[in-house]
Amino acid sequence: MLKPARYFWILATLCLAGSLLWLAASWSERSALAQLRTAGQHRLDVYTGSLRNAVERYTWLPFVLFSQRDLADLLRAPQDAVLLERVNRHLKAVNDAAQASAIYVLNAEGLALASSNWDTPQSYIGNNYAFRPYYQQARLGYAGRFYGVGFTTQQPGYFLSYPIRDGERVLGVVVAKVSLDALENNWRATGERMLVSDKDGIAFLATDPAWKWHTLAPLPSYTLRYIKESRQYGRNIFPELALLKQQRLDGNTQLARFKTGGDQADVLVQTAKVPDLGWQMVLFTDLTPIRQGVSRVLLGTSLGLLALLAWYLFWRQRRRRIRDNLRASQALKQAHDQLEQKVAARTDDLLGANTQLQREIAERIRTELDLRAAQNELVQAGKMAVLGQMAAGVTHELNQPLTAMRALADNAKLLLERGNVEAVAGNLVYISQLTERMGKITGQLRSFARKSDNRAEPVLLKQSIANALLLLEQRLRQQRVALNIEQPDQVWVLCNAVRLEQVLINLLRNALDAVKNQPDACITLAVQQMQGKVKISVLDNGTGIAAEQLSNVFDPFFTTKGDAEGLGLGLAISLSIVRDFGGNLQASNRPEGGACFELELLSVGEPQ
Repeated sequence: MLKPARYFWILATLCLAGSLLWLAASWSERSALAQLRTAGQHRLDVYTGSLRNAVERYTWLPFVLFSQRDLADLLRAPQDAVLLERVNRHLKAVNDAAQASAIYVLNAEGLALASSNWDTPQSYIGNNYAFRPYYQQARLGYAGRFYGVGFTTQQPGYFLSYPIRDGERVLGVVVAKVSLDALENNWRATGERMLVSDKDGIAFLATDPAWKWHTLAPLPSYTLRYIKESRQYGRNIFPELALLKQQRLDGNTQLARFKTGGDQADVLVQTAKVPDLGWQMVLFTDLTPIRQGVSRVLLGTSLGLLALLAWYLFWRQRRRRIRDNLRASQALKQAHDQLEQKVAARTDDLLGANTQLQREIAERIRTELDLRAAQNELVQAGKMAVLGQMAAGVTHELNQPLTAMRALADNAKLLLERGNVEAVAGNLVYISQLTERMGKITGQLRSFARKSDNRAEPVLLKQSIANALLLLEQRLRQQRVALNIEQPDQVWVLCNAVRLEQVLINLLRNALDAVKNQPDACITLAVQQMQGKVKISVLDNGTGIAAEQLSNVFDPFFTTKGDAEGLGLGLAISLSIVRDFGGNLQASNRPEGGACFELELLSVGEPQ
């Protein structure tokens, strides 16, 4: 029978083990949740910035147009057919250049006199928009902002308006409508679960179409009445999102259970205000990885405790054997002394060989360092070449705000001559905002251009793909290329973040070159997890690679483009970068047509 003291020690040991398991689970959950909140907040900042950029890039449109003489002349003489046609064509030209949805002019009563879509079945001309808040705001003499569903087209968009004056009298209103569908599609392509709601909590942008026109909280009657009178969303029913068992962590973060259909999932809900637009962005992050992480920590802790118990039992058994081994050690000591004499004799022989080997090793290390330095300079040169070839896209991105700044500056000069200092100050504010936007664009390029070390570390693949696509967004939009992204969440690879982005940009740029003249251009980027590795495939529907050139595509200075379009170093540098991190890069042709580049990297777990 066991003694009472031993019962006590067994019970104390079980209590201690239970406490350790509880502490480990609690610490793991808090740590993982903190990391999830930090990562979510960072993503919210990025998406909030992209939302502001998508809206602010068009804020200059009404300001450029409101002071043009033809618009004021048309409002004074709406029956002048020649003037009307000239204004319509001018609005269409400005709308095409700015890539907005529509630009139109309303008279003092809210009737549309001219429109960029005057020659389409959905022309705004002849419709009265006096009930719209953006008209009422501009009619009072200041800039109007409004998001809603179009009364004529039934398509949602963001409306920006500005009064057209004759002295102190408001003759009419110029309005620009901007679609945010492209931004919504880009968010959806990243695989995020998020939405944007207005000041009343109505979701008007969402990565899941089923969430649109739902509310985060019940709407009061006066809000429903305002929506009905302004015909803001073309509907009067707004179901509430099913967020159950909500637990608030702070003013912008809470834990909740999200019910979609018959399924329920625990999510982290993070919100970010966009006060200048009166909106808020909501990000939903699945908590399943945290639950799985806690289970793994509990399993690991349990195995550790079992290992500690096994070590204790082994230690007790070892103590018993020590006594037996002491006797045998005396006999072994004599044999050990003889062995040491032989080792000493051999050591003298090895010292000379070891000295020579150390000199050879030092020489080889110096040679490898010189080679590594040359390779790093070649990688940096490749990045500079990529930036140079992307200069046209960057010029286009910067040209729009520069054009707007010039128009605003010219307008400010006229306003100064008239003594309208307040309007000049408004122009200077918008010039400042445009320069800030240009700074963000150049900041993204500067981040890509900086020199990076060659240190291997866990890299979140989704983030690297998003950063690479951000620099190629303008070219994707210009070529009208359909981009398909197939990637699971939370895939980590062993690489260097900046160099991985360089490889992805090289592969995507080659794919864009391959589909340049294709009528239905399409590029697919697919991520597949394998045993200990991650395969990233970049596929296009271009003409493919000639069979006789397939074996040479990774050779330095080999290119199928003209001399002015490339040096033939992109794929050679990419292969060198990938091999430095234990990966591989291969090229092949697809049976259905087009090229396929397969990038393999070592898979790693999420850093703790």
